[in-house]
Amino acid sequence: MNAERVRAPAVAGMFYPGEAGELRAMVRDLLSQAPSPPGDPVALVAPHAGFIYSGLTAAHAYKALQPAPAEAPRRVFLVGPSHRVRLDGVSVGNYGAYLTPLGRIEVDREAVQCLTRHPRVTEDGISHRMEHSLETQLPFLQETLVNFRIVPIVYGETTGRELADLLESCRQPEDLIVISTDLSHYHPYELAQERDAQSHAAVMALNPEAMDRCEACGNLGVQALLETARRQHWRPVLTDLRNSGDTAGDRKRVVGYASYLFFPEAAREASSTSGDLGLALPGVAREHLIRTLRNEPGLSGEVLTKRWPELAQPGATFVTLKKQGQLRGCIGSLAAYRPLVDDLLENTLSSALRDPRFPPLAREELPLIDIEVSLLTPPEPLPHRDAEDLLAKLRSGVHGVILAKNGRRATFLPQVWEQLPDPVEFLGHLCRKAGLDGSCWRQGAEIQVYTVKKFQEIPRPA
Repeated sequence: MNAERVRAPAVAGMFYPGEAGELRAMVRDLLSQAPSPPGDPVALVAPHAGFIYSGLTAAHAYKALQPAPAEAPRRVFLVGPSHRVRLDGVSVGNYGAYLTPLGRIEVDREAVQCLTRHPRVTEDGISHRMEHSLETQLPFLQETLVNFRIVPIVYGETTGRELADLLESCRQPEDLIVISTDLSHYHPYELAQERDAQSHAAVMALNPEAMDRCEACGNLGVQALLETARRQHWRPVLTDLRNSGDTAGDRKRVVGYASYLFFPEAAREASSTSGDLGLALPGVAREHLIRTLRNEPGLSGEVLTKRWPELAQPGATFVTLKKQGQLRGCIGSLAAYRPLVDDLLENTLSSALRDPRFPPLAREELPLIDIEVSLLTPPEPLPHRDAEDLLAKLRSGVHGVILAKNGRRATFLPQVWEQLPDPVEFLGHLCRKAGLDGSCWRQGAEIQVYTVKKFQEIPRPA
């Protein structure tokens, strides 16, 4: 690495404004539109297209970063694919600094020297000279972290595991990893949504192997991060998923974008099903559904339980599908009578294909579907003297309710309180769902209650 050599911006004025004031205003405006995610991530994934197309998606991730103290610059491992130069292995470049219209960014020499000890890492500068996958991340870092140094990594022919090993050999716990990638390229809008949903499912399930079937141009970088997340017990959080048809392009040939944050599990509330497993459940369900609708073998319960041993324990789930905000299927189990993994996979297919209220889900509908997985506690009887006592004991928004009478039974998940907040109306609809008179709950019906832990995907942009 030449400490005096500075890499000049290659795509300023094309991918983003070339004038400092205009660029700063644009990045700040994009950041202002993004919500503030909680916590400080250890890694993120962000797209690298022109800012008018993918800048808002990138801002959803960068909004989470917390500025480093002036005396302690944060080190950022910046990882992106080589788009223009064939590269065997990995290059850290031969630059001492990178330049953008917002100023100069120093390269961390110590980390670069560590990486170059590996035989597959070179200091080839050609692969960095015109590469936009790293450059497009820099203005967002300059407007969020402010005080940082970069470790620029451009990769070509390698593997996700090799990249993960490389990062692990030189990364410190306080370092940030940034993976630069777009998703599918130049498909019609709905086909792109389907392809990108498959990538999303792989990320949320922490399944680098599944990324092999995805179209992300930074596929290997994402695989490396997923492998690292497995080893370090990090969990992913989706912050945005859209494509150029949602921003500044037409819908005939779109490019997909997603941004994710990764957190150490200990940094967030966790339990046996509220850590990386709970957050991965909708992604597992989606991947299983994608494969089934493509007439491919579904996910293997045996493989999944190796990743998450808790899935081998008995569990009861409900899987809810919504299409553009409207219910499209909901099937589940009220008792934990089989392994959680079997219950999840079976109820996913039942909700999509066997809910008697709806026709079977078609493959082309899947990009419009949002998946929610609820884990149920064991039902318990709710003793009550009369109708008024029942109304007093029911906890609106908390209790799921099972109603049984005359051999008929029905349930509403706690989520149904959002549509039916009045307990009288709630119980009346539940009676009618069971095929009984709407006042059946007043006349000696058996009532059981349960609670749920709910895990859902972030809704797509309208």
